[in-house]
Amino acid sequence: MGMSNADRGAPLWKEKRDTWVSVCDDCHSPRFARENLQAMDEACKDAGLKYTETFKVAENLQLDGMGEPMPKDLHPDWAGEHVWSLKIGAYHDGPGYGGAQ
Repeated sequence: MGMSNADRGAPLWKEKRDTWVSVCDDCHSPRFARENLQAMDEACKDAGLKYTETFKVAENLQLDGMGEPMPKDLHPDWAGEHVWSLKIGAYHDGPGYGGAQ
């Protein structure tokens, strides 16, 4: 489950979502599965927004001359592993990600 499976209105999305629901409904009701998958879509969107906002803050600090350039041996997380961590935490309602205590 990731951003590529979040609802963006594409026809293929419904087919993929139905497949996910069929996996979940082995243990859960289809309604429960759909509601939770929708909640995960929202968590994906929220995580993406937080990630984007963080990059904008860093960019603005750099433009204002307050940020230091990134070391040459350290590069941004273009693979998105940090975003994946945000999503997994949000999916499981972890307190470190704004979930219940």
